[in-house]
This record gives sequence, structure tokens and C-alpha cells, in this order.
Amino acid sequence: MWKDTPQYLGELLIWEIEDYLIAQSQRPERAKVAFIRLADAWGAASIAAELDNGGSFYSAAKRADALGMTLPGDMFGTVTREQMPHVFTAVPGTTFPPMADGDGWVIVRLVAFES
Repeated sequence: MWKDTPQYLGELLIWEIEDYLIAQSQRPERAKVAFIRLADAWGAASIAAELDNGGSFYSAAKRADALGMTLPGDMFGTVTREQMPHVFTAVPGTTFPPMADGDGWVIVRLVAFES
């Protein structure tokens, strides 16, 4: 798991901190996330390397789409604790390493917890 290091501190808002603290005490069951859905392991590794080197999640998603590396699907969604328990131990703004997902790969970024 990693954060978009240079941008993360600039994007960090007080609501993210409050959101994380509330999530630790109230244990929400749903979280808003952003997805980059990639067609193959090479594309997933390429985008993950860009993110690991401090690239912006949304810029990486745009670049992946422009290069034809992405799969169709919504960029934003909601997941439950049952679907992705590891998301609920993170701070909003955290980006997770690529995971196999159906016919491709997905990189997930935690946006916020839902009350």
C-alpha cells in the first residue's frame, strides 16, 4: 500500500483525518473508492510503478485510459467491509497495490468512508 507521496500532503484535508478517526471508532461498513481497471499484469505493474514513484492517481488513470490499457467500468464506486476488508484499515488517500480482478487487474484508492 502506498500514497501518492508528493500530492498526498497537498491533498490531505481535515475531513480525511476526521473520516479516518470516525471509521476507527464507528466501524463503517461501506467506503467510497476510485478504481483503475487494467487489462493485463504488465499494465498494472506499469501504473503501479508510476504511482510508487509519486505519480498522481488520477493522472495515472487518465494516462492508462489514453494508452488503451484500461478495461470498461466505473472509476468510482462503493465497497463493503466484506468485499475489501483491507480498505477499512487505511487512511483516505491510500492507494493499494494491483489486485487480480476478473479478467484483468484493479488498483484501488480509498476516497472516504461512508457513515
